[in-house]
Amino acid sequence: MKTQATDPGTVRMEVRFPSAGKAGSCLESLSRIPGVLLNILRGRVTARGAVYEVELSGRSDGLRQAIWSLRAGAFCP
Repeated sequence: MKTQATDPGTVRMEVRFPSAGKAGSCLESLSRIPGVLLNILRGRVTARGAVYEVELSGRSDGLRQAIWSLRAGAFCP
């Protein structure tokens, strides 16, 4: 997972998943975090996994929760 800082309150990340199903579940869950806007900038899905470049923006507490969740896999069933 690569993290790129942009404007304050906005973070761009490249996130890799072992499958398209896991990616979909995780991204859907992230979109439900209050105060956070999830924008999918680019995605690539293959038989071996999925890679997405996402941009998260919003309140700092919501952003921290979203970033932590992606790193820890808490929102990814």
